[in-house]
Amino acid sequence: MTPQGNIEKNKETVRAFIDALNRQDLAGLDALLADDATWTVCARDIPGAGSHEKKVVLERILPTMLAIFEAGEPRTEITRIVAEGDVVCAEAVSHGRLLHGAVYNNQYSHVYEVRGDRIASIREYTDTDYAAKIMAGAVEAGHSLDL
Repeated sequence: MTPQGNIEKNKETVRAFIDALNRQDLAGLDALLADDATWTVCARDIPGAGSHEKKVVLERILPTMLAIFEAGEPRTEITRIVAEGDVVCAEAVSHGRLLHGAVYNNQYSHVYEVRGDRIASIREYTDTDYAAKIMAGAVEAGHSLDL
């Protein structure tokens, strides 16, 4: 495959990952993540901050975070995607309604490293002050964010 073909394939892997995330398809996410994959939320002092192994993300972090939203939410939309070699950068917006009524609408930048047809690592950057305020509202409403 040509280098450009690999780049397009890597972008498609990231798009498939976001599609599985929007469906809340944990098995689909598992299939798209390398066995030794890591997801790093580049932040401090918010639930989920730091670097996490695939198993922790799929079994604890994602289910806990998704549980504070109404069914089928939040939804993430890629607004820009660029790639070079095995690195894919995606800007995205995520929006949804939380169970306590607040509306979540945050912007993200993700850096994905793709190995073969699976994602080896994700680094996530977002407005952590906004995320912390939304999460604090969920906790005040009685939802657990023990990660």
